[in-house]
Amino acid sequence: MKNEGRSESLYDDFEPYCEWKKQNGASILDEVDILEIHLQGFKKEDVKSEMRKDGMLYISGEHPIGKNQIKRFNKKIDVSKYEIKGIEAQFEGGKLQLRLPCTYPPITFLTIGKYPNYKALILRLSHKFVKGTTSSAMALALLLLLGVFMYKYLECISIQN
Repeated sequence: MKNEGRSESLYDDFEPYCEWKKQNGASILDEVDILEIHLQGFKKEDVKSEMRKDGMLYISGEHPIGKNQIKRFNKKIDVSKYEIKGIEAQFEGGKLQLRLPCTYPPITFLTIGKYPNYKALILRLSHKFVKGTTSSAMALALLLLLGVFMYKYLECISIQN
């Protein structure tokens, strides 16, 4: 059988240029990763995304570039370390920008500066931990406990000097 009167599309598969950036979120402790995917010539309607249960975000797109030619891509991004419900996407000027808010363990202690002269000790509580009123009470108790500990620790240091 011949393919008379019927033309098959030729696909031009490519890997789009991706640029990762870090950005502070609403507070100084919130971190957001920004992923810019450069898709020159594509329109918003040409791009599809699908979040799967395996923690992967699948992004694909097809864009006609000639009579029988189609430019296409498939991108798989591991988003398991991000706050899935907080992911935002914006398509503008041939760039797909994804805002990926980082998740953290319920309680994280951060130090700024180097030992032995720590400039600050920060207690970070995740949004999930602080959400409910009981969790808020627990967070307040932890902060109070941390304050007492720091007071006693600083008192011991000043006695040694």
